[in-house]
Amino acid sequence: MNPSATITLDESPIRRAPLRGVPSPAPECSGASFASPYSALIDAKLKGDRQIQRLAARVQELAALLAVTEERARQALAQDLHDASGAALTVANIALARAEHWLPADVPAALGDALHQARAALADVCETSHRIVEGLQTPTFDGSFAGTLADWIAGFGARTTIPVDFSCPADARLDRMSHDMSLALFRVMQEALGNVARHAHAARAHVSVTLDGHGVTLLVEDDGVGISAAARRKTGRFGLSGMRARCEALGGTLRVAAAKPAGTGVRARLPWAAARPGLFAISMPHMFSA
Repeated sequence: MNPSATITLDESPIRRAPLRGVPSPAPECSGASFASPYSALIDAKLKGDRQIQRLAARVQELAALLAVTEERARQALAQDLHDASGAALTVANIALARAEHWLPADVPAALGDALHQARAALADVCETSHRIVEGLQTPTFDGSFAGTLADWIAGFGARTTIPVDFSCPADARLDRMSHDMSLALFRVMQEALGNVARHAHAARAHVSVTLDGHGVTLLVEDDGVGISAAARRKTGRFGLSGMRARCEALGGTLRVAAAKPAGTGVRARLPWAAARPGLFAISMPHMFSA
């Protein structure tokens, strides 16, 4: 080998064959400008999450609107029953009383009995109308939340002859709840016990209120025939849509499931942080002040 020979190196770029199955990046995507293949997926997920949040907020708004609409309809119906039907029933009762008073002494016994039955039936109708109006009215919770529930439960038991056990802790947080939360829980209990009376064929029911650091839970259980999964899914049945809307409007949940060993359990859960004052509160004059 000649030591004086000159060795020339080829300084042109080395061309490497691309790996099979791996596409080569475009020249404009090389270096710092090269994007991760997962960036599109991440962007899509973030966009989807934002869309889900917007839809969830819209659902909560619609649930709140449904709850407010239901409460207004209740109060309008209560006002109509009290003003129109109540007045007509009062006039009819007075007329029957006058007719009974002016009956001649020799009137046939059958006519006297018919008037007496008519007055008794009218009294029952008046009592039923009064009870319906009271049930439709919005409670004020002036005394206490537990006291308001206990009073309504006592009246329910007297009307239906269904014993209801009631348990509620003596916790000041219950009386500091917003009117929205108190009303939502009251309406859920009211509707659930109404279903017990109408559908459950139950011998007994139980209402309990529990609290923790995150919120309030109301549970209404009975020992009746229960409710099927298909019936729970149907809208417009058992007032479930209204109960669920009230809970969802406050960021809560409603679950209806089989109770053990038999019957149905309705569980409403409302968080402390989701209460929004003034959502359901609609002023209305008290109709039984006299």
